[in-house]
Amino acid sequence: MRSLRTLMAAAWILGIAPGFAGAQTSPAPKDLLKFRPTQKGFEYDSPSDASAIAACKVETVTSGKKHVGYALRDGQGKLLRRFVDNNGNGVLDQWSYYQDGFEVYRESDLNDDKALDECRWMNAAGTRIATVSGTRITGWKRLSAEEASKVLVQALVWGDLSLLETVLATPEELSTLGLPKPVIEQAAAASARRVEQVKALQKDLKGWTGQTLWNRLDAMLPHLIPADAGAGQDVLLYENAVIFAGAPDAPINPKEVAFLQAPEMVKVGESWKFVELPRAVDPSKPIVAAEGIIRAAIYGAQGTGGGPDSQNPELDEALRALAKFDAEHVNDVAKKDVAQFHVGRIPLLRAVIKVARPEDQLGYTKQIADSLAAAYQTGLFPKGLELLDALIGEDKKIASYAAFRKISTEFAAANEEPGANPLQNQKKWMASLKAFLDKYPKADEAPDALLQLASSFEFNAEEDEARKYYEQLARDFPETDPGRKGIGALRRLDLVGKSLPPLKATGLKNEAIDAEKFRGKSLLVTFWATWADPVKRDLPELMKVYQKHHDAGFEILGISIDNDRADLDAFLKKTPLPWPQVFEPGGLEKNRLATELGIIALPTMILVDPKGKVVNRNLRTAAELERQLEKLVAGKDGVALEVR
Repeated sequence: MRSLRTLMAAAWILGIAPGFAGAQTSPAPKDLLKFRPTQKGFEYDSPSDASAIAACKVETVTSGKKHVGYALRDGQGKLLRRFVDNNGNGVLDQWSYYQDGFEVYRESDLNDDKALDECRWMNAAGTRIATVSGTRITGWKRLSAEEASKVLVQALVWGDLSLLETVLATPEELSTLGLPKPVIEQAAAASARRVEQVKALQKDLKGWTGQTLWNRLDAMLPHLIPADAGAGQDVLLYENAVIFAGAPDAPINPKEVAFLQAPEMVKVGESWKFVELPRAVDPSKPIVAAEGIIRAAIYGAQGTGGGPDSQNPELDEALRALAKFDAEHVNDVAKKDVAQFHVGRIPLLRAVIKVARPEDQLGYTKQIADSLAAAYQTGLFPKGLELLDALIGEDKKIASYAAFRKISTEFAAANEEPGANPLQNQKKWMASLKAFLDKYPKADEAPDALLQLASSFEFNAEEDEARKYYEQLARDFPETDPGRKGIGALRRLDLVGKSLPPLKATGLKNEAIDAEKFRGKSLLVTFWATWADPVKRDLPELMKVYQKHHDAGFEILGISIDNDRADLDAFLKKTPLPWPQVFEPGGLEKNRLATELGIIALPTMILVDPKGKVVNRNLRTAAELERQLEKLVAGKDGVALEVR
């Protein structure tokens, strides 16, 4: 019987004896629950209560008329497991595990050799893809910087040296980036001493236990060293990133738990790697952190004086003081504490600037501007604006940044004043933006200023003015994020009467989504997010419109602009929606689909007729949609809903 052969093969691969091997029927839920992932360190649903297991149901998975595997659902119908023959060769080769009904982890045999080749984390579990030999991770096809830091913490806690090595760049990998010889030689020397290095590091991990969990990665903006600076290709790296970890479900106490400082992280292909082992930092004791060598080696080899060849103890001391201060205030939430935190950072940042390399000073000066703005906005530091003005006059390199931060700070503070007049404040803010662009037309902040102006004019229904600024964005700054948004906005403003641009993505159930497949039906594409209250308030009415017109050929496609997939999953768990949903990272500012159509407000609903032509590009409520659909049904716009 084919189904039994596939299940037996999967059990053999995972090293689990199949208790149902001699059965002539589908396996019981308890049998499928015996399967476990080969990797640990993530959450997935696995009922243990006898009544919960008894409520589970096993269903066959088919492809066409062929039986290709089994799926397990809980008593509420949510998926728990899915084991299938993905290649049609009669052997299970894909094992999936779920949380809250969404796939979070998958193991695959890609070459039909009855051994695992790949592990993938997805949805709430992350984005990484690992290559596997047996049950051991041997490398990464894709690994974000955040997930690399999480894997590193797990490897240290578990004492898994082989896992640790997968997130440390090898001399060969550094060589493929075209890095100078000293960098490669240092990596090779460190690799030879890895065991003793790890033992020394573990001894310094104050407050860490076998239950310690990764918390977060903190880092400044990544550096990009262009290929023409001396490397074999563009090199993308983080410097002085900080990794926090702590006990499960407990706030981090920096005086009791060591954190890690990573001198450098570098991107190799689609994976981020540590150039060397991070250092443990105990805020209660002085420690000299090693300085990264990549930029110093590249620019030093080029003779530009881009970085020192030796450590800078004064800089190390200043950075250590700043890191200690930040760690001590990581849990500040009260407005008074937030104000004190930002004011307290300023002298520490000035101390760093005093001894930092010239090319690094601007970044720290921008942090001073950020702290002044944040402290002022609490209402407890009125001197903030005066100091921002002083910063504007201090150095032309920081002038535009500080001036731009001052504009947004004044606007935010004005709207928080009792009896504030939002319209009057907006006019003043827009005038300030125009003055800023007149003074700094080519500044790094100019694209953001242009987008803010264009968006505001569009909100105010002044589309001619909005187009002017969108066009300037598209013309002068096409390679920036705001520039791409402006290009998309111009495309959206001209949609009516034209075909919807290609819209292809992957749905929440890993299904392929293509708006073209809705041709012949009327389609509403709705950009929304769970944090947008107007959207949530209108959802019941939108549901009524969908139910009323769905049988007549009306469909909805939801494009979530949430910042975190977990927020969307949690919302849909409580409020299921019957239409397909798409989620891609980036939020309102950087989501790919939102950028392609220049989405600036939520909800934005675009109605497409059965011929694929856009009827309305700016629907905001279900009531507006209902009126537009009535016109379609009546044929007033030359189209009609399909009747089934």
